[in-house]
Amino acid sequence: MCFAKKHNTKDLKKMQANNAKAMSARAEAVKALIKPKKVKPNIPKGNSHKFSRLAYIAHPKLGKCALAHIAKGLRLCRPKAKDKAQTKAAASDAAAASDAAAAAAQAQAQAPEGVQAPTKAPE
Repeated sequence: MCFAKKHNTKDLKKMQANNAKAMSARAEAVKALIKPKKVKPNIPKGNSHKFSRLAYIAHPKLGKCALAHIAKGLRLCRPKAKDKAQTKAAASDAAAASDAAAAAAQAQAQAPEGVQAPTKAPE
């Protein structure tokens, strides 16, 4: 094996070992901060948003896919936009009603007072 390649692999293995140690230390620190007392199906709550997220991540069963659940909760809390078809139908109904009212008002304004508008054209 080439000298440089041998030393590069040694460094890589050292780096991987250090990363593994850091990850395990971080997991222990999170668990030390907030220890779930019992395994419950609901999400544990902390004092603040940050602690509740840490508690969720440190939870033995729920923490496995915590980020996906947190993202889903954020998506569900987002205000929903109304359906486009419903808003278009409501707008067209309102426009038709206002057009009919405007036509009736115009017909009354054009006819002189006391004269009724003919319903049928004379033959």
